[in-house]
Amino acid sequence: MRQKLIRAGMALALALASGGAGYSAGGSGAAAVAVSIPAQTVTAPLAGSVRVVYSLDQKQNDKEIIALIDGAKTHIYFAMYEFTLKDVADALVAAKKRGVDVRGLADAGESANSYDKPIIAELASAGIPVETEKHADGNGIMHIKALVTDSAYAAGSYNWTGSATTENDEILEIGTDPGLRQAYENILRKLLAAYKGTSAAAGAAAPVSAGTVDYAEAPAHVGEYASVRGTLVDAYISASGTVFLDFCTTYKTCPFSGVIFADDAKRFGDLSRLAGRTITLTGTLSSYQGKAEIILSEPSQLAAP
Repeated sequence: MRQKLIRAGMALALALASGGAGYSAGGSGAAAVAVSIPAQTVTAPLAGSVRVVYSLDQKQNDKEIIALIDGAKTHIYFAMYEFTLKDVADALVAAKKRGVDVRGLADAGESANSYDKPIIAELASAGIPVETEKHADGNGIMHIKALVTDSAYAAGSYNWTGSATTENDEILEIGTDPGLRQAYENILRKLLAAYKGTSAAAGAAAPVSAGTVDYAEAPAHVGEYASVRGTLVDAYISASGTVFLDFCTTYKTCPFSGVIFADDAKRFGDLSRLAGRTITLTGTLSSYQGKAEIILSEPSQLAAP
């Protein structure tokens, strides 16, 4: 699990519009090449162009996304792991109202938390379908952050959240290259078709719980929503900042663990204070390498009487 959580790097190969600066990565012995990233324009990009935006230069990546949405004429497809920005949701709703086909993908876990629920509800009430992932083994998350319209695309590390807009180091690639735009559209169309019928709005409704089970019985409830109880042995923090809640002295042979990703860990505070206490974790159980786990994104999923 720990190896699984190492965030993958993203290699960018860009061909910028004429008059813009190029991006070059030389091999051993190659001369260093100065790279000039075009300033944010908060407008739809010129035809055939690509630009890379760093979040904290202007702290307005949301406006960059909205410019692409506003410029769409026929369709908008998006996939977003974490989506809490109302201004982006409002722009999608406005596009839907002017006749644009708007469809999206969301992560099942994130779309069900208290931060994303209002956004999903707004989109659903406007008639915008938002699907969630449907992996055969019950594992995996929808971790894509991309948008594609009939004329442009945007992709990178940027989640549609306030912290990603004004606090985090994020990269957003925006372009109109026909080949790249079509490649992104093909992927999103494929997933929209594959996950059709797995409504994020339905998933955000209160799930039916399988009840409370002991941590040793957790593997028998993979795929179910349940509360898992046990005595916390350790709250291990990995080098990436992800927290693992271990219920056994040897985690490798333990049937169950709790996982809190680094982005959410700050909401929980210092969990080492709970070592030795009986705690209950609530959520949908998934399986990784034969062991059950619950991914926690908000403190309400953890109870420590």
